[in-house]
Amino acid sequence: MNTVGILLTGGRSVRFGSPKAFAVNEQGHYFYEQSYQALAAVCDSVVIVTSKELFPRFPASLHVITDLSAFQGMGPLAGIYSGMLELQADRYVVLPCDMPFINKDVLSYIVEAAVDTMICAVQIKEQKHPLVSCWHRAMLVPLYGALVQNQYSVLKLIDTVKATWLDGEMFVDNACHIFRNINRPDQMKVVE
Repeated sequence: MNTVGILLTGGRSVRFGSPKAFAVNEQGHYFYEQSYQALAAVCDSVVIVTSKELFPRFPASLHVITDLSAFQGMGPLAGIYSGMLELQADRYVVLPCDMPFINKDVLSYIVEAAVDTMICAVQIKEQKHPLVSCWHRAMLVPLYGALVQNQYSVLKLIDTVKATWLDGEMFVDNACHIFRNINRPDQMKVVE
């Protein structure tokens, strides 16, 4: 099966104070670089979906797009839809740039578990992480339907299709750390 990675980097980063995609970790790498490497290790190709403002900051060597004009600024669903239209594949591994501790092993597990389901995503206790997920190409139609109806909730869309929720604690040590979103600079320190 052909697999494309969709890296979502267009968020407004209001609580963070600057674009999270270009936040620098303790090793001196941008957040987007860490997420990109994890996706590239398990996907045939990767497309970065970002905002018009951030587009020029990415290297020309990477495949970078913005949301389709009809859905500019409409959140993660617009980014996923735009990425799916940009590169045709059987399935898409979705990852936001603000979860920099996710690695290729985590994504490999999700891809392997994404059998006979429209979406395979991760849950830690009661916390669902719908943007750490694998989407079947058939999701194009429900994605488009949600966007044209101004329904932007990823979780609401997932509730309408056959989805598999993986318990992150069953396949990752220190899952609460690995699957956390970095929303403020003080959360960047690695927790062992």
